[in-house]
Amino acid sequence: MIAVLAVMTVKEGNGAEFESLAADLVAKVRANEEGANLLYQLVRSKTDPNVYTFMELYRDGDAMKVHAGSDYFQAAFQAMLPLLAGEPKIELLDAL
Repeated sequence: MIAVLAVMTVKEGNGAEFESLAADLVAKVRANEEGANLLYQLVRSKTDPNVYTFMELYRDGDAMKVHAGSDYFQAAFQAMLPLLAGEPKIELLDAL
C-alpha cells in the first residue's frame, strides 16, 4: 500500500470554497475508486485554519496513478490551485 499526505495552505478567506471543492472531490473518489483507494480524507489543522491535509491510502501504485489521472481529480485540482497560498507539499509513504 502507498500512503500520501498532501498538505495545502489556502489564502485567507478561501477556506469555505476550498472545503466545498474538496468535499465534492472526496465524494467522487469514494464513489469511483472503491477497493483501490482505501482512505481519502481531508483534515484541517487545529493550529492554523488555513492549512489542510488530504490523507490518502492506495492499494498500490497503479491505483494511485488512476486516481491522479482521473478527470474529476484533475478538474478539482485545477479549481483549487488559485485558492492556495503556495505549492502543495506532497509526501509519499510506504504503508506498513
